Amino acid sequence: MRSRYAAFAQREPTYLWKTLHPSHPDRARPEDVVVRELRAFAQAHQFPKLVVMDRQAPDAQGTAQVLFFAKVFEKGKDRSFVERSDFRHDGTGWRYLSGDTLMLRELTVPPESLTLATFPR
Repeated sequence: MRSRYAAFAQREPTYLWKTLHPSHPDRARPEDVVVRELRAFAQAHQFPKLVVMDRQAPDAQGTAQVLFFAKVFEKGKDRSFVERSDFRHDGTGWRYLSGDTLMLRELTVPPESLTLATFPR
């Protein structure tokens, strides 16, 4: 997770593409289109801080989970969020499979107080 966040911050869309799991829906789309969208998103946002709050080892299907809080800004507006992400190993490395996201404004508790067990989705 940390490397993907760093790739957003450093505007490395090709790395973000490479770290998508083969089962991720974006992998069914043309690579150049997805990379262009990732580049535009990264260029439009600032990524000053990442806090990994919880993680869970792979389950019986090989899916590991990470809960993180990402500080993100777009033109000075706070776009921060908490996400519960699923990762699966593809034989080479851990790849991003999916995620459930809550925007900071949707939370009723401080983001750092959440765990995988208390994430509201």
